[in-house]
Amino acid sequence: MPRALVDTGALVALFNRSDRHHATAAAWFASVRGGLLTTEAVITETAYVLAASPAHQRAALRWVQRARTAGLLEVMPVADHAVLAAILEKYASLPCDYADATLIALAEKTGVVAIATIDQRDFSVYRIKGRKRFRILL
Repeated sequence: MPRALVDTGALVALFNRSDRHHATAAAWFASVRGGLLTTEAVITETAYVLAASPAHQRAALRWVQRARTAGLLEVMPVADHAVLAAILEKYASLPCDYADATLIALAEKTGVVAIATIDQRDFSVYRIKGRKRFRILL
C-alpha cells in the first residue's frame, strides 16, 4: 500500500548535493522503507531539472530503477489527460504545472495525501477532491 507520493523537488534535492534541501531529502529517503508512489511526469521533470549535471541525472534514473525493482517505488502512467486539464485550469493562478497536476490526480485516485515535496507553497494550496489537504513530509 502506498504511503507517500514523491514530487520532483524531493528527488532533485536527493541527488543534487548543492541543493539547500539535500540533507533533509537524503535523511528522509534513508528513513523510508517503501510505499512510495510517483508519476512518469515527475521522473521526466526530475531528469530535465538535473540535465545540467549528467552525473546527477544518471544517478537519479538509476535510483528510480533500483527502487522500482526493489518494490520501494511505483511509477504510475497518466490515466486521464482531461482530468489533468481540469486540474491545470483550477490552479491556473499559481500556476500549477503538469507534474503537479499528475500528483494531484494520483492523490485523488489513491487517497494518498502524504507527499515528499519541497514545494510547500503550492502543495499547501492544492486540495484533493476539493477539500482535503496534502500532508507535506519534507
